Amino acid sequence: MGLLSKKIKVGQEALDKANSKEPSSDTLTEQELNFVLSKLRQANYTGAEFEMFHNVWIKLSNLK
Repeated sequence: MGLLSKKIKVGQEALDKANSKEPSSDTLTEQELNFVLSKLRQANYTGAEFEMFHNVWIKLSNLK
C-alpha cells in the first residue's frame, strides 16, 4: 500500500510541475505568418476551398 501511494504522489507532483510551466505563446511571429502565407500561396484551390483560402488569407494578413 505504501508503494502505491508513493507512486501516486510522485506522479501527481510530475503533473503539477508540468502544469505550472507557463504556456507557450499562442500568437504567431511575423516569420511564422510569412511561412504559413507562402505555403497557402503554393496550393491549388477549387470552388468552396478558394473561399476558405481567401478568408484565412485575409485573417492571417491582418495579423501580420
